[in-house]
Amino acid sequence: MTLPNDQAAGDPGSERIVWRALSPTGAVFASLGFAAALTPSMLPRPLTFLVLLTVLGSLIGYAVGATTGWLLRKTPWARQLPRWVAVGLPVLAWLPSLVFTPIAIGWQAEQQSALSMPSTLPSTVVLLLLTTILACLLLLLGRSMRLATNRIAAALLRVGPIARRVDQAPDRAHLAIRLTRLGVALVAVLIAFGLLQGGFALLVNSYDQVNADTSDQSPADLGSNSGSDSSLAAWQTLGREGRYFVGNTMPPVEISEITGRPAGTPLRLYVGMQQGATAQARTDLALAELDRSGAWERDYLAIIAVTGTGWVDPDAINSLEIVTNGELASVAVQYSAVPSWIGFVIDPATTQEQNANTIQAILAAWRARPADSRPTLILFGESLGSFGSQAAWPIGSTPTTVTQEIQHVIWIGPPSQSRLWKQWQADRASGPAWQPRIGDGQIARVFIDDTELVDAAPLDGPAITFAAHPNDPVVYWSPDLLLSKPDWMDPLGPGVDPHLAYYPIITFLSLGMDLISGGGPPEVGHNYSGDIGPAVALTIAPSWWTPAMTGQLQQALPGLRYVTG
Repeated sequence: MTLPNDQAAGDPGSERIVWRALSPTGAVFASLGFAAALTPSMLPRPLTFLVLLTVLGSLIGYAVGATTGWLLRKTPWARQLPRWVAVGLPVLAWLPSLVFTPIAIGWQAEQQSALSMPSTLPSTVVLLLLTTILACLLLLLGRSMRLATNRIAAALLRVGPIARRVDQAPDRAHLAIRLTRLGVALVAVLIAFGLLQGGFALLVNSYDQVNADTSDQSPADLGSNSGSDSSLAAWQTLGREGRYFVGNTMPPVEISEITGRPAGTPLRLYVGMQQGATAQARTDLALAELDRSGAWERDYLAIIAVTGTGWVDPDAINSLEIVTNGELASVAVQYSAVPSWIGFVIDPATTQEQNANTIQAILAAWRARPADSRPTLILFGESLGSFGSQAAWPIGSTPTTVTQEIQHVIWIGPPSQSRLWKQWQADRASGPAWQPRIGDGQIARVFIDDTELVDAAPLDGPAITFAAHPNDPVVYWSPDLLLSKPDWMDPLGPGVDPHLAYYPIITFLSLGMDLISGGGPPEVGHNYSGDIGPAVALTIAPSWWTPAMTGQLQQALPGLRYVTG
Protein backbone atom coordinates (compact mmCIF):
# COMPACT_ATOMS: atom_id res chain seq x y z
CA MET A 1 0.00 0.00 0.00
CA THR A 2 1.34 3.44 -0.88
CA LEU A 3 0.12 6.45 1.07
CA PRO A 4 0.32 10.02 -0.27
CA ASN A 5 3.57 11.57 0.95
CA ASP A 6 1.94 14.68 2.42
CA GLN A 7 -0.49 12.60 4.45
CA ALA A 8 1.63 9.61 5.40
CA ALA A 9 0.73 8.96 8.99
CA GLY A 10 3.87 7.00 9.62
CA ASP A 11 6.31 9.00 7.50
CA PRO A 12 9.47 9.77 9.51
CA GLY A 13 8.97 13.39 8.50
CA SER A 14 5.83 13.45 10.58
CA GLU A 15 8.10 13.62 13.63
CA ARG A 16 8.50 17.27 12.73
CA ILE A 17 5.02 17.67 14.21
CA VAL A 18 6.78 17.65 17.55
CA TRP A 19 9.75 19.86 16.73
CA ARG A 20 8.43 22.29 14.10
CA ALA A 21 8.63 26.02 14.80
CA LEU A 22 5.91 27.87 16.66
CA SER A 23 3.07 29.38 14.70
CA PRO A 24 3.71 33.16 14.36
CA THR A 25 0.03 34.01 14.67
CA GLY A 26 -0.19 31.54 17.55
CA ALA A 27 2.62 33.42 19.33
CA VAL A 28 0.82 36.73 18.74
CA PHE A 29 -2.44 35.50 20.22
CA ALA A 30 -0.57 33.77 23.06
CA SER A 31 0.67 37.19 24.20
CA LEU A 32 -2.93 38.42 24.32
CA GLY A 33 -4.04 35.36 26.31
CA PHE A 34 -1.13 35.82 28.70
CA ALA A 35 -1.97 39.47 29.33
CA ALA A 36 -5.69 38.77 29.78
CA ALA A 37 -4.91 36.02 32.30
CA LEU A 38 -2.87 38.49 34.36
CA THR A 39 -5.76 40.89 34.91
CA PRO A 40 -7.47 40.68 38.32
CA SER A 41 -10.27 38.29 39.11
CA MET A 42 -12.77 38.51 41.98
CA LEU A 43 -10.17 37.36 44.51
CA PRO A 44 -6.36 37.60 44.64
CA ARG A 45 -4.69 34.54 43.18
CA PRO A 46 -2.21 32.38 45.07
CA LEU A 47 1.09 31.95 43.23
CA THR A 48 0.26 28.48 41.91
CA PHE A 49 -3.08 29.58 40.47
CA LEU A 50 -1.57 32.74 38.98
CA VAL A 51 1.02 30.73 37.05
CA LEU A 52 -1.52 28.08 36.05
CA LEU A 53 -3.83 30.75 34.67
CA THR A 54 -1.09 32.52 32.67
CA VAL A 55 -0.08 29.16 31.20
CA LEU A 56 -3.66 28.33 30.24
CA GLY A 57 -4.24 31.84 28.90
CA SER A 58 -1.12 31.59 26.74
CA LEU A 59 -2.03 28.15 25.40
CA ILE A 60 -5.62 29.14 24.66
CA GLY A 61 -4.37 32.21 22.83
CA TYR A 62 -1.85 30.09 20.95
CA ALA A 63 -4.52 27.61 19.88
CA VAL A 64 -6.77 30.40 18.60
CA GLY A 65 -3.87 32.07 16.85
CA ALA A 66 -2.53 28.86 15.28
CA THR A 67 -5.99 28.09 13.90
CA THR A 68 -6.28 31.64 12.57
CA GLY A 69 -2.86 31.33 10.97
CA TRP A 70 -3.83 28.06 9.30
CA LEU A 71 -6.88 29.75 7.79
CA LEU A 72 -4.86 32.78 6.68
CA ARG A 73 -2.33 30.58 4.90
CA LYS A 74 -5.14 29.47 2.62
CA THR A 75 -5.41 33.01 1.23
CA PRO A 76 -3.13 34.19 -1.65
CA TRP A 77 -2.11 37.46 -0.02
CA ALA A 78 -0.85 35.72 3.14
CA ARG A 79 1.61 33.68 1.06
CA GLN A 80 3.15 36.89 -0.33
CA LEU A 81 4.07 38.34 3.07
CA PRO A 82 7.84 38.71 3.61
CA ARG A 83 9.49 36.20 5.92
CA TRP A 84 10.50 38.83 8.49
CA VAL A 85 6.83 39.32 9.34
CA ALA A 86 6.72 35.83 10.89
CA VAL A 87 9.41 36.89 13.35
CA GLY A 88 8.57 40.56 13.79
CA LEU A 89 4.90 40.25 14.62
CA PRO A 90 5.35 37.96 17.67
CA VAL A 91 8.13 40.19 19.01
CA LEU A 92 6.00 43.33 18.61
CA ALA A 93 3.01 41.56 20.18
CA TRP A 94 4.92 40.37 23.25
CA LEU A 95 6.57 43.72 24.05
CA PRO A 96 3.35 45.28 25.48
CA SER A 97 2.68 42.09 27.44
CA LEU A 98 6.15 42.21 28.96
CA VAL A 99 5.63 45.84 29.97
CA PHE A 100 2.18 45.00 31.37
CA THR A 101 3.40 42.11 33.54
CA PRO A 102 4.85 44.15 36.46
CA ILE A 103 1.77 46.42 36.33
CA ALA A 104 -0.54 43.42 36.65
CA ILE A 105 1.54 41.98 39.52
CA GLY A 106 1.17 45.36 41.22
CA TRP A 107 -2.61 45.13 40.80
CA GLN A 108 -2.53 41.72 42.46
CA ALA A 109 -0.62 43.22 45.42
CA GLU A 110 -3.16 46.06 45.70
CA GLN A 111 -6.04 43.60 45.64
CA GLN A 112 -4.41 41.45 48.33
CA SER A 113 -4.01 44.50 50.55
CA ALA A 114 -7.58 45.74 49.98
CA LEU A 115 -9.08 42.34 50.87
CA SER A 116 -6.59 41.45 53.64
CA MET A 117 -5.45 38.35 51.76
CA PRO A 118 -1.62 38.54 51.69
CA SER A 119 0.18 35.97 49.56
CA THR A 120 3.53 35.53 47.82
CA LEU A 121 3.77 37.08 44.37
CA PRO A 122 6.45 36.27 41.79
CA SER A 123 8.76 38.76 40.13
CA THR A 124 8.18 39.59 36.47
CA VAL A 125 11.14 37.44 35.40
CA VAL A 126 10.06 34.42 37.46
CA LEU A 127 6.50 34.62 36.21
CA LEU A 128 7.61 34.85 32.57
CA LEU A 129 10.07 31.97 32.95
CA LEU A 130 7.57 29.69 34.67
CA THR A 131 4.87 30.47 32.15
CA THR A 132 7.18 29.93 29.18
CA ILE A 133 8.61 26.66 30.47
CA LEU A 134 5.27 25.13 31.44
CA ALA A 135 3.47 26.32 28.31
CA CYS A 136 6.20 24.90 26.06
CA LEU A 137 6.19 21.58 27.92
CA LEU A 138 2.42 21.27 27.54
CA LEU A 139 2.62 22.25 23.88
CA LEU A 140 5.31 19.62 23.36
CA LEU A 141 3.15 17.06 25.15
CA GLY A 142 0.22 17.89 22.88
CA ARG A 143 2.33 17.51 19.77
CA SER A 144 3.76 14.24 21.04
CA MET A 145 0.25 12.92 21.56
CA ARG A 146 -0.62 13.93 18.00
CA LEU A 147 2.44 12.11 16.70
CA ALA A 148 1.50 9.02 18.70
CA THR A 149 -2.02 9.16 17.26
CA ASN A 150 -0.59 9.38 13.73
CA ARG A 151 1.65 6.38 14.26
CA ILE A 152 -1.19 4.29 15.67
CA ALA A 153 -3.31 5.31 12.69
CA ALA A 154 -0.49 4.31 10.33
CA ALA A 155 -0.23 0.90 11.96
CA LEU A 156 -3.97 0.37 11.60
CA LEU A 157 -3.86 1.39 7.95
CA ARG A 158 -1.37 -1.42 7.32
CA VAL A 159 -3.75 -4.07 8.66
CA GLY A 160 -4.74 -6.43 5.85
CA PRO A 161 -8.41 -5.56 5.12
CA ILE A 162 -7.88 -1.82 5.48
CA ALA A 163 -4.69 -1.83 3.42
CA ARG A 164 -6.39 -3.77 0.57
CA ARG A 165 -9.26 -1.28 0.47
CA VAL A 166 -6.88 1.68 0.27
CA ASP A 167 -4.87 -0.09 -2.50
CA GLN A 168 -8.07 -0.76 -4.44
CA ALA A 169 -9.13 2.88 -4.19
CA PRO A 170 -6.00 5.07 -4.03
CA ASP A 171 -8.09 8.19 -4.61
CA ARG A 172 -9.73 7.55 -1.25
CA ALA A 173 -6.47 7.20 0.67
CA HIS A 174 -6.66 10.74 2.05
CA LEU A 175 -10.13 10.11 3.43
CA ALA A 176 -9.07 6.76 4.92
CA ILE A 177 -6.12 8.36 6.68
CA ARG A 178 -8.22 11.17 8.12
CA LEU A 179 -10.97 8.86 9.30
CA THR A 180 -8.47 6.51 10.93
CA ARG A 181 -6.78 9.38 12.72
CA LEU A 182 -10.14 10.64 13.87
CA GLY A 183 -11.11 7.21 15.14
CA VAL A 184 -7.87 6.84 17.10
CA ALA A 185 -8.31 10.34 18.55
CA LEU A 186 -11.88 9.55 19.64
CA VAL A 187 -10.75 6.35 21.34
CA ALA A 188 -8.04 8.33 23.15
CA VAL A 189 -10.65 10.87 24.32
CA LEU A 190 -12.91 8.08 25.56
CA ILE A 191 -10.03 6.47 27.46
CA ALA A 192 -9.14 9.83 29.03
CA PHE A 193 -12.79 10.37 29.97
CA GLY A 194 -12.93 6.93 31.55
CA LEU A 195 -9.77 7.62 33.56
CA LEU A 196 -11.24 10.94 34.70
CA GLN A 197 -14.43 9.22 35.80
CA GLY A 198 -12.41 6.60 37.63
CA GLY A 199 -10.43 9.33 39.38
CA PHE A 200 -13.63 11.05 40.48
CA ALA A 201 -14.99 7.73 41.74
CA LEU A 202 -11.86 7.20 43.86
CA LEU A 203 -12.15 10.76 45.17
CA VAL A 204 -15.81 10.31 46.09
CA ASN A 205 -15.00 6.98 47.76
CA SER A 206 -12.28 8.60 49.88
CA TYR A 207 -14.76 11.21 51.17
CA ASP A 208 -17.35 8.50 51.81
CA GLN A 209 -14.83 6.64 53.97
CA VAL A 210 -14.09 9.78 55.99
CA ASN A 211 -17.82 10.36 56.43
CA ALA A 212 -18.32 6.79 57.66
CA ASP A 213 -15.53 7.00 60.28
CA THR A 214 -17.03 6.32 63.71
CA SER A 215 -13.94 6.85 65.86
CA ASP A 216 -15.58 9.80 67.66
CA GLN A 217 -17.53 8.93 70.76
CA SER A 218 -21.16 9.72 71.41
CA PRO A 219 -21.73 12.56 73.94
CA ALA A 220 -23.01 11.46 77.33
CA ASP A 221 -26.44 13.05 76.85
CA LEU A 222 -28.01 13.78 73.46
CA GLY A 223 -31.47 14.31 74.90
CA SER A 224 -34.03 13.61 72.18
CA ASN A 225 -31.61 14.47 69.37
CA SER A 226 -30.89 12.11 66.52
CA GLY A 227 -28.24 9.59 67.50
CA SER A 228 -29.62 9.23 71.03
CA ASP A 229 -30.81 5.93 72.46
CA SER A 230 -34.42 6.77 71.58
CA SER A 231 -33.59 7.91 68.06
CA LEU A 232 -34.45 6.05 64.87
CA ALA A 233 -31.25 7.46 63.32
CA ALA A 234 -28.32 5.61 64.90
CA TRP A 235 -25.23 7.54 66.02
CA GLN A 236 -22.86 5.23 64.11
CA THR A 237 -24.48 5.98 60.73
CA LEU A 238 -25.21 9.68 61.13
CA GLY A 239 -22.04 10.58 59.25
CA ARG A 240 -19.22 12.77 60.51
CA GLU A 241 -20.99 16.11 60.05
CA GLY A 242 -24.23 14.74 61.46
CA ARG A 243 -22.50 13.68 64.65
CA TYR A 244 -20.91 17.12 65.03
CA PHE A 245 -24.31 18.71 64.51
CA VAL A 246 -26.38 16.71 67.01
CA GLY A 247 -23.61 16.62 69.61
CA ASN A 248 -23.32 20.39 70.06
CA THR A 249 -26.79 21.69 70.90
CA MET A 250 -26.78 25.15 72.52
CA PRO A 251 -27.31 24.91 76.32
CA PRO A 252 -30.24 27.06 77.53
CA VAL A 253 -27.95 28.99 79.89
CA GLU A 254 -25.77 30.19 76.98
CA ILE A 255 -28.85 31.24 75.03
CA SER A 256 -30.16 33.21 78.01
CA GLU A 257 -26.86 35.10 78.31
CA ILE A 258 -27.69 36.78 75.00
CA THR A 259 -31.49 36.96 75.09
CA GLY A 260 -31.85 37.77 78.79
CA ARG A 261 -34.87 35.45 78.89
CA PRO A 262 -35.43 31.91 80.24
CA ALA A 263 -34.61 29.65 77.30
CA GLY A 264 -35.73 26.23 76.19
CA THR A 265 -33.54 23.32 75.11
CA PRO A 266 -33.25 23.15 71.31
CA LEU A 267 -33.77 19.89 69.42
CA ARG A 268 -31.46 18.81 66.59
CA LEU A 269 -32.45 16.09 64.14
CA TYR A 270 -30.22 14.74 61.38
CA VAL A 271 -30.40 11.95 58.82
CA GLY A 272 -27.11 10.69 57.37
CA MET A 273 -26.65 9.54 53.79
CA GLN A 274 -25.90 6.00 55.06
CA GLN A 275 -29.30 5.81 56.70
CA GLY A 276 -31.25 5.62 53.45
CA ALA A 277 -30.36 4.46 49.95
CA THR A 278 -32.63 6.99 48.23
CA ALA A 279 -33.75 10.57 48.75
CA GLN A 280 -37.23 9.34 49.64
CA ALA A 281 -35.93 6.85 52.20
CA ARG A 282 -33.90 9.56 53.93
CA THR A 283 -36.88 11.92 53.88
CA ASP A 284 -39.12 9.25 55.39
CA LEU A 285 -36.64 8.78 58.23
CA ALA A 286 -36.51 12.55 58.81
CA LEU A 287 -40.31 12.65 59.09
CA ALA A 288 -40.24 9.71 61.50
CA GLU A 289 -37.66 11.56 63.61
CA LEU A 290 -39.88 14.67 63.67
CA ASP A 291 -42.80 12.57 64.90
CA ARG A 292 -40.69 10.59 67.37
CA SER A 293 -39.08 13.61 69.02
CA GLY A 294 -42.12 15.85 69.40
CA ALA A 295 -40.64 18.43 67.04
CA TRP A 296 -44.10 19.49 65.85
CA GLU A 297 -44.89 20.87 69.31
CA ARG A 298 -42.03 23.37 69.18
CA ASP A 299 -42.65 27.07 68.45
CA TYR A 300 -40.30 26.93 65.45
CA LEU A 301 -39.19 24.23 63.03
CA ALA A 302 -36.11 24.94 60.92
CA ILE A 303 -35.34 22.99 57.77
CA ILE A 304 -31.57 23.09 57.27
CA ALA A 305 -30.31 22.51 53.71
CA VAL A 306 -26.77 21.19 54.23
CA THR A 307 -23.70 21.67 52.03
CA GLY A 308 -22.05 18.93 49.96
CA THR A 309 -20.30 17.20 52.88
CA GLY A 310 -23.42 17.38 55.03
CA TRP A 311 -21.97 20.33 56.95
CA VAL A 312 -24.17 22.67 58.95
CA ASP A 313 -22.49 25.99 59.72
CA PRO A 314 -22.17 26.27 63.54
CA ASP A 315 -22.85 30.02 63.29
CA ALA A 316 -26.10 29.27 61.48
CA ILE A 317 -27.58 26.71 63.85
CA ASN A 318 -26.34 28.56 66.94
CA SER A 319 -27.93 31.78 65.65
CA LEU A 320 -31.20 30.01 64.91
CA GLU A 321 -31.33 28.52 68.40
CA ILE A 322 -30.50 31.83 70.07
CA VAL A 323 -32.93 33.99 68.06
CA THR A 324 -35.76 31.51 68.75
CA ASN A 325 -34.74 31.43 72.45
CA GLY A 326 -34.24 27.66 72.29
CA GLU A 327 -37.82 26.94 71.26
CA LEU A 328 -36.56 25.36 68.05
CA ALA A 329 -36.45 21.96 66.42
CA SER A 330 -34.12 21.76 63.42
CA VAL A 331 -33.87 18.98 60.88
CA ALA A 332 -31.18 18.34 58.25
CA VAL A 333 -30.76 15.56 55.69
CA GLN A 334 -27.39 14.60 54.18
CA TYR A 335 -27.20 13.59 50.51
CA SER A 336 -23.44 13.28 49.87
CA ALA A 337 -20.04 13.48 51.55
CA VAL A 338 -17.99 15.39 48.95
CA PRO A 339 -17.12 19.11 49.13
CA SER A 340 -19.72 21.38 47.57
CA TRP A 341 -17.68 22.38 44.51
CA ILE A 342 -17.17 18.73 43.56
CA GLY A 343 -20.83 17.92 44.08
CA PHE A 344 -21.86 20.94 42.03
CA VAL A 345 -19.60 19.91 39.13
CA ILE A 346 -20.26 16.17 38.98
CA ASP A 347 -23.79 15.80 40.35
CA PRO A 348 -25.77 19.01 40.99
CA ALA A 349 -29.10 17.16 40.67
CA THR A 350 -28.63 15.16 43.88
CA THR A 351 -28.84 18.14 46.24
CA GLN A 352 -31.84 19.47 44.34
CA GLU A 353 -33.64 16.14 44.49
CA GLN A 354 -32.98 15.58 48.19
CA ASN A 355 -33.87 19.09 49.32
CA ALA A 356 -36.98 19.35 47.16
CA ASN A 357 -38.14 15.96 48.41
CA THR A 358 -37.50 16.82 52.06
CA ILE A 359 -39.03 20.30 51.97
CA GLN A 360 -42.19 19.21 50.17
CA ALA A 361 -42.67 16.21 52.48
CA ILE A 362 -42.27 18.35 55.60
CA LEU A 363 -44.71 20.91 54.19
CA ALA A 364 -47.25 18.17 53.52
CA ALA A 365 -46.92 16.86 57.09
CA TRP A 366 -47.13 20.41 58.46
CA ARG A 367 -50.34 21.10 56.51
CA ALA A 368 -51.90 17.93 57.91
CA ARG A 369 -51.65 19.27 61.47
CA PRO A 370 -54.28 21.55 63.04
CA ALA A 371 -53.67 25.17 62.06
CA ASP A 372 -53.45 26.29 65.69
CA SER A 373 -50.76 23.77 66.62
CA ARG A 374 -48.25 24.12 63.81
CA PRO A 375 -44.74 25.42 64.40
CA THR A 376 -43.55 28.49 62.50
CA LEU A 377 -41.38 27.25 59.63
CA ILE A 378 -37.88 28.47 58.86
CA LEU A 379 -35.68 27.49 55.90
CA PHE A 380 -31.93 27.99 55.97
CA GLY A 381 -29.58 27.17 53.10
CA GLU A 382 -25.94 28.10 52.67
CA SER A 383 -23.89 27.69 49.49
CA LEU A 384 -24.85 24.35 47.87
CA GLY A 385 -27.64 24.10 50.42
CA SER A 386 -29.08 27.32 49.04
CA PHE A 387 -28.82 25.93 45.51
CA GLY A 388 -30.51 22.67 46.44
CA SER A 389 -33.31 24.09 48.56
CA GLN A 390 -34.41 26.58 45.90
CA ALA A 391 -35.29 23.60 43.69
CA ALA A 392 -38.27 22.92 45.98
CA TRP A 393 -40.17 25.53 43.95
CA PRO A 394 -40.77 25.52 40.18
CA ILE A 395 -39.41 28.12 37.79
CA GLY A 396 -41.67 31.15 37.83
CA SER A 397 -42.28 31.06 41.57
CA THR A 398 -42.49 34.43 43.32
CA PRO A 399 -41.43 35.49 46.84
CA THR A 400 -45.11 35.38 47.78
CA THR A 401 -45.33 31.76 46.62
CA VAL A 402 -42.22 30.71 48.54
CA THR A 403 -43.30 32.34 51.81
CA GLN A 404 -46.91 31.22 51.65
CA GLU A 405 -46.12 28.55 54.25
CA ILE A 406 -42.45 29.05 55.12
CA GLN A 407 -42.50 32.49 56.71
CA HIS A 408 -38.74 32.91 57.22
CA VAL A 409 -36.16 32.02 54.54
CA ILE A 410 -32.41 32.69 54.75
CA TRP A 411 -30.24 31.94 51.71
CA ILE A 412 -26.51 32.57 52.15
CA GLY A 413 -24.06 32.70 49.21
CA PRO A 414 -26.43 31.22 46.59
CA PRO A 415 -24.53 29.70 43.62
CA SER A 416 -25.19 31.51 40.35
CA GLN A 417 -27.34 28.71 38.94
CA SER A 418 -29.67 28.58 41.96
CA ARG A 419 -33.14 28.51 40.48
CA LEU A 420 -34.87 31.39 42.24
CA TRP A 421 -31.77 33.55 42.71
CA LYS A 422 -31.01 33.36 38.98
CA GLN A 423 -34.62 34.05 37.99
CA TRP A 424 -35.23 36.91 40.43
CA GLN A 425 -31.86 38.46 39.62
CA ALA A 426 -32.68 38.48 35.89
CA ASP A 427 -36.23 39.76 36.49
CA ARG A 428 -35.19 42.43 39.01
CA ALA A 429 -37.29 45.56 39.22
CA SER A 430 -34.22 47.76 39.58
CA GLY A 431 -30.69 47.88 40.93
CA PRO A 432 -27.48 46.19 39.76
CA ALA A 433 -27.28 42.43 39.32
CA TRP A 434 -25.23 42.08 42.50
CA GLN A 435 -27.97 43.78 44.56
CA PRO A 436 -31.24 43.38 42.69
CA ARG A 437 -34.53 44.76 43.93
CA ILE A 438 -36.79 41.72 43.87
CA GLY A 439 -40.38 42.68 43.13
CA ASP A 440 -41.46 45.48 45.44
CA GLY A 441 -38.79 44.59 48.00
CA GLN A 442 -41.39 43.84 50.66
CA ILE A 443 -40.56 40.13 50.99
CA ALA A 444 -37.20 39.31 49.39
CA ARG A 445 -34.13 41.46 49.99
CA VAL A 446 -30.46 41.13 49.01
CA PHE A 447 -27.68 42.29 51.34
CA ILE A 448 -24.03 42.56 50.33
CA ASP A 449 -22.38 42.83 53.76
CA ASP A 450 -23.03 42.54 57.49
CA THR A 451 -23.30 46.30 57.98
CA GLU A 452 -26.36 46.41 55.74
CA LEU A 453 -27.87 43.47 57.59
CA VAL A 454 -27.35 45.07 61.01
CA ASP A 455 -28.75 48.44 59.90
CA ALA A 456 -31.82 47.05 58.07
CA ALA A 457 -35.25 47.10 59.67
CA PRO A 458 -37.15 43.81 59.90
CA LEU A 459 -40.13 43.34 57.62
CA ASP A 460 -43.65 43.24 58.96
CA GLY A 461 -44.52 39.82 57.61
CA PRO A 462 -42.84 37.01 55.65
CA ALA A 463 -39.20 37.58 54.80
CA ILE A 464 -36.60 36.13 52.44
CA THR A 465 -33.04 37.27 53.09
CA PHE A 466 -30.21 36.77 50.62
CA ALA A 467 -26.61 37.44 51.67
CA ALA A 468 -24.43 37.65 48.55
CA HIS A 469 -21.03 39.35 48.42
CA PRO A 470 -20.29 41.06 45.10
CA ASN A 471 -16.83 39.42 45.11
CA ASP A 472 -18.08 35.90 45.82
CA PRO A 473 -17.17 33.71 42.81
CA VAL A 474 -19.65 31.04 43.92
CA VAL A 475 -22.47 33.53 43.43
CA TYR A 476 -21.32 34.78 40.03
CA TRP A 477 -19.37 32.03 38.24
CA SER A 478 -21.43 30.33 35.55
CA PRO A 479 -20.98 28.57 32.17
CA ASP A 480 -22.33 31.73 30.49
CA LEU A 481 -18.98 33.38 31.23
CA LEU A 482 -17.36 31.29 28.50
CA LEU A 483 -18.54 33.55 25.69
CA SER A 484 -20.68 36.38 27.08
CA LYS A 485 -20.07 39.30 29.42
CA PRO A 486 -22.27 39.10 32.55
CA ASP A 487 -24.44 41.98 33.66
CA TRP A 488 -22.96 41.93 37.18
CA MET A 489 -19.91 43.63 35.66
CA ASP A 490 -21.91 46.76 34.73
CA PRO A 491 -21.19 48.25 37.20
CA LEU A 492 -18.79 46.29 39.38
CA GLY A 493 -19.86 45.89 43.00
CA PRO A 494 -18.07 46.98 46.18
CA GLY A 495 -15.05 44.86 47.02
CA VAL A 496 -14.43 43.94 43.36
CA ASP A 497 -11.14 45.11 41.87
CA PRO A 498 -11.84 48.02 39.47
CA HIS A 499 -9.37 46.54 36.95
CA LEU A 500 -11.46 43.39 36.50
CA ALA A 501 -12.46 43.11 32.85
CA TYR A 502 -14.19 40.49 30.74
CA TYR A 503 -12.33 38.22 28.32
CA PRO A 504 -14.04 35.21 26.70
CA ILE A 505 -12.91 31.87 28.14
CA ILE A 506 -10.22 33.54 30.30
CA THR A 507 -12.74 35.10 32.70
CA PHE A 508 -14.57 31.78 32.91
CA LEU A 509 -11.35 30.00 33.91
CA SER A 510 -10.24 32.78 36.23
CA LEU A 511 -13.43 32.84 38.29
CA GLY A 512 -13.51 29.05 38.19
CA MET A 513 -10.12 29.01 39.91
CA ASP A 514 -11.43 31.50 42.46
CA LEU A 515 -13.96 28.83 43.48
CA ILE A 516 -11.24 26.45 44.67
CA SER A 517 -8.39 28.81 45.54
CA GLY A 518 -9.20 28.82 49.27
CA GLY A 519 -11.23 30.88 51.70
CA GLY A 520 -10.98 34.55 52.47
CA PRO A 521 -11.41 36.62 55.62
CA PRO A 522 -14.93 37.49 56.86
CA GLU A 523 -17.00 39.53 54.40
CA VAL A 524 -14.74 38.51 51.49
CA GLY A 525 -15.61 36.00 48.80
CA HIS A 526 -17.54 33.00 50.10
CA ASN A 527 -16.87 33.67 53.80
CA TYR A 528 -20.17 34.74 55.37
CA SER A 529 -19.26 34.34 59.04
CA GLY A 530 -20.06 38.00 59.69
CA ASP A 531 -23.41 37.90 57.89
CA ILE A 532 -25.14 34.82 59.24
CA GLY A 533 -26.06 36.01 62.74
CA PRO A 534 -27.54 39.34 61.58
CA ALA A 535 -29.30 37.60 58.64
CA VAL A 536 -31.01 35.12 60.97
CA ALA A 537 -31.98 37.85 63.46
CA LEU A 538 -33.32 40.14 60.73
CA THR A 539 -35.34 37.40 59.03
CA ILE A 540 -36.96 35.81 62.10
CA ALA A 541 -37.14 39.00 64.19
CA PRO A 542 -39.33 37.88 67.12
CA SER A 543 -41.18 40.76 68.79
CA TRP A 544 -38.88 40.76 71.82
CA TRP A 545 -35.63 40.81 69.83
CA THR A 546 -33.68 44.10 69.87
CA PRO A 547 -30.83 45.58 67.77
CA ALA A 548 -28.61 45.38 70.84
CA MET A 549 -29.15 41.61 70.92
CA THR A 550 -28.00 41.40 67.29
CA GLY A 551 -24.76 43.09 68.32
CA GLN A 552 -24.35 40.68 71.22
CA LEU A 553 -25.05 37.75 68.91
CA GLN A 554 -22.37 38.85 66.45
CA GLN A 555 -19.81 39.17 69.23
CA ALA A 556 -20.72 35.83 70.83
CA LEU A 557 -20.81 33.59 67.73
CA PRO A 558 -17.02 33.15 67.24
CA GLY A 559 -16.70 31.84 70.79
CA LEU A 560 -19.64 29.48 70.37
CA ARG A 561 -18.31 27.67 67.31
CA TYR A 562 -17.60 23.99 67.72
CA VAL A 563 -15.24 21.77 65.75
CA THR A 564 -16.60 20.34 62.50
CA GLY A 565 -15.07 18.41 59.62
